[in-house]
Amino acid sequence: MEKKMVNSVTQNIAHRVIDYLAPQFCIYCDQQSHSPEAVCEVCQDALRVNDQACPQCALPGMDGRLCPNCLKAEPALKTVTAAFEYDPAIAYLMHRWKYLKNRNLSRTAAKLMLNSEICIKNVDIVLATPLHWRRKLRRGFNQSEDLLSSLSRLYPPLQPTPKKRALLKRCIATKTQAHASRRERLSNLQGAFTVVGNVHGCSVAVIDDVCTTSATGNAMARVLLDAGASEVHLYCLARTPSP
Repeated sequence: MEKKMVNSVTQNIAHRVIDYLAPQFCIYCDQQSHSPEAVCEVCQDALRVNDQACPQCALPGMDGRLCPNCLKAEPALKTVTAAFEYDPAIAYLMHRWKYLKNRNLSRTAAKLMLNSEICIKNVDIVLATPLHWRRKLRRGFNQSEDLLSSLSRLYPPLQPTPKKRALLKRCIATKTQAHASRRERLSNLQGAFTVVGNVHGCSVAVIDDVCTTSATGNAMARVLLDAGASEVHLYCLARTPSP
């Protein structure tokens, strides 16, 4: 108990020193955030939590009911969990993170997910959504890999062990998905992923930044299930509403 108290006091002093010498400012209000994160508590509280979503695919605005797509056919994904609704505020964070290449926002995104009380547990393997090597080379990094790394540092149980190592690879450079319809996304993703490593009998969690139609998530889930996974769950920062 005394050791924990000493560590807590030490961390508090360290945070105060860092806050004084190298203050962090909120990307929204431009005020000092008084934390290592780039979103202050006030602006974090203003983000739209995705708490009224479809329980299976996390589509916002469903008041906890299954959406029409999930009623029509059972998805390959067991569940999708998204911390926030994708709105202009999240879009602004994503733009700075992915396209302005502010990789420090990976930790902020991870902390936002954990602060929203997303609970990633009872899974055997946690994987990041892959980028094709050409797109990763152009961007310079894979935001989903950075997000998983940040989540693992903040929540150590997610860190892999030698028995829990596997990965997804994107073997086809699909067209950009940003403005594609659901049908186009499904067509683009056929044969796009492969599994490296043993996932037989494992419950798998996949980490992504944004879920748009869940087409990518379901394509990854089908490949993982075909490789022997028992079930696949998707966890992401945000989920887009229906058009």
